[in-house]
Amino acid sequence: MTNPVSTGSQVPEAEVTVFTPLLSPTRHQLLESYVTVGRSVECSIPIKDRYLSRKHAELIVGTDGRWMLRDCGSANGTYLNGLRVEQDQRLRSGDRIRLGDTEVVFHLEQATDRILAVSNSKISATFAIPVREITEERAVEPAPLTQTGIERLRTLNILSAELIEDRPMNQLFGFVVDRVMEHLKPSRAAIGLLTDNGTKFSSVEVRRADKDDSSELAISKTLLDELILGKKAMAFMDIAENEKLSQAKSIVMQGIRSVLCAPMTIGDGVVGLLYVDFLHTQRSISEDDVKLVAQIARFAAMKLETTRLREDAIQKRFMEEEMRTAHIVQKGLLPEAPPNVNGYTLAGRNQPFRSVSGDYYDFVVRADGKIYFVIADVSGKGVTAALIMAGLQSSFRIFAKGDPEPATLVTQLNTSLRETIPRSKFVTLFAGRLDPSTGRVEYANAGHVPPVLVTRENSTELGDTDLILGMRTLADYRHQEVALGPGDSLILFTDGITEAEDPDGTELGYGAIHAARGELFGKSADEIADAVERIVMNYVGATSLTDDLTLMVISGSIGN
Repeated sequence: MTNPVSTGSQVPEAEVTVFTPLLSPTRHQLLESYVTVGRSVECSIPIKDRYLSRKHAELIVGTDGRWMLRDCGSANGTYLNGLRVEQDQRLRSGDRIRLGDTEVVFHLEQATDRILAVSNSKISATFAIPVREITEERAVEPAPLTQTGIERLRTLNILSAELIEDRPMNQLFGFVVDRVMEHLKPSRAAIGLLTDNGTKFSSVEVRRADKDDSSELAISKTLLDELILGKKAMAFMDIAENEKLSQAKSIVMQGIRSVLCAPMTIGDGVVGLLYVDFLHTQRSISEDDVKLVAQIARFAAMKLETTRLREDAIQKRFMEEEMRTAHIVQKGLLPEAPPNVNGYTLAGRNQPFRSVSGDYYDFVVRADGKIYFVIADVSGKGVTAALIMAGLQSSFRIFAKGDPEPATLVTQLNTSLRETIPRSKFVTLFAGRLDPSTGRVEYANAGHVPPVLVTRENSTELGDTDLILGMRTLADYRHQEVALGPGDSLILFTDGITEAEDPDGTELGYGAIHAARGELFGKSADEIADAVERIVMNYVGATSLTDDLTLMVISGSIGN
């Protein structure tokens, strides 16, 4: 096992992005050599995910100075790029870590931002104009246009016309930079999109007039801060001395004669910058040049925002249509109505949290009158969980035809799932077989929420469970039995019921169902299902459900 470096040692720069089903992605810089991840609020990165252990995993810096991933004996496992972590694993930039329903993407931060090369050349800000003044200059009485001003307007008109046409986001910035090279004739031009914290570039598009120029580009952090925080468009000239910037830690590349930079602003925020330079030339930089680059940067930012909104709207419509189709298909996989069984009533309900659900229930009636029933919960939500649910339904109906004992049936389902299910997914499942002639119920429980047996005298949780499905190929499941007498009922559900929360965040649990035993005994399956749904909805009140709600009831009729 790898030991972390001491706290005083230098921690290699890194960050993680956390993606959870119910929340927006969050970014976390790794500032310590020992970082804990889990469900507990005491963890360095606490994540609200019911499939996580309280302390699920660790990110540590090993003695070799590299970041490592360690599983902390979690119940549901830690997966690195789809493979379960059995021992400490070295992390590389871009690695994907799966913890329950949560994905964590690891990024190594680079020492410099790769947009312009860094050197100790001294530069001077010839012009620094707030972008606000440039965009508002038409509000005042315009001054007579110079020849340079006329050329600037002509260039802007051409660019604005060229940008009217819609282009995919992955082509947009290349197009803009190409147009800048065409109209301004610089040595190099670049657009850089900033990360949310504005400390580095998430993507860069660069063009060079000299095709043999392979040099890197960079911009000093000192100047980047001034551009972002001050929202200024700036021009810099290479000179011998400059007292103001002589103490800067990083300056612009050697050999540059003149540089133009302007922020790309959306609303009050800076999302990127436009960079233009002229190498080995005595070209004079004017205030009009600064304004031109600033306005081009503004055009690029506006086009970025409209393109993003357009593509988001298209993607949203596409996803909504896909979800509607998936909802219709999945609804067809659930029983249209429970079977009619002499002496018993049956009910099933499914209320997906999203358009599609990872919950599943089903009934199969054999020719000899015996009834197989199943209720299951696939980890996660959405389309992936629904696809696994569809495969589970097919396997259940096929295997039930062979009339296996429920424990054997669950073993068969586990073997089938293990061959196809992603390593980061699993299924909890309760399967049973009812013999209506005797009231005997045989069952096996693969880590599912214990159902409740309601009788005249009491209500009991059938709490003995075995390993969840999809974790191991070889798993044993116990054969268990219970008897249903007249008026008795077996209430099965997914954890969307027991984990339903009131406005204070307290889970429902089993207490309310046990408390309602007297009202539930002797009722039909539909009446019991209605009563349980009312209990849940009254408990959550104005709080929205945060999980699929699935319920199944088998009830013995009084007098049979």
